[in-house]
Amino acid sequence: MDPVNNMRCKELLILLRKITQAVDLHSKYLNKNFGLTGPQLIILQELSNGEKTVSELAHRVSLSQGTVTDIIHRLEKKDLIIKRRSNRDKRRVLITLSEKCKELLTLAPPPLKETFTNSFSQTEEWEQLMILSSLNRIVKMMSTDSIDAPLNTGSKSYKVTS
Repeated sequence: MDPVNNMRCKELLILLRKITQAVDLHSKYLNKNFGLTGPQLIILQELSNGEKTVSELAHRVSLSQGTVTDIIHRLEKKDLIIKRRSNRDKRRVLITLSEKCKELLTLAPPPLKETFTNSFSQTEEWEQLMILSSLNRIVKMMSTDSIDAPLNTGSKSYKVTS
């Protein structure tokens, strides 16, 4: 790799780390003030659109089915969700929000920091689309469709978990 591309890759890595750090800090804020992690809040917000199965949730929020199952167990212990068997197919378990959760969601901030969401929403449409397109391209270049994808670290295999 030539020096210019090498420098740009290093700069990209630093910027990605800063994004990750900002998301982690906001997740810690959510956990401290609302008892929820970022991924938990995203799942609850997805459920606010109607009941879903674990596999539907996993697909909608780009997490593995196993990770979503773990998150669902934690949310169930907090009495934030209700699980029930489908009337049509008893093998299917449907997940919905509890009343306690609906109240909590009215108070909870967005899963991304509000200053970011406000700035992003005030950005010109063309620039929003450019940012989204660039991030989508980065995801494709990193060859991952989900944050649960194993990282290629050589001899050891690591997974990112929530």
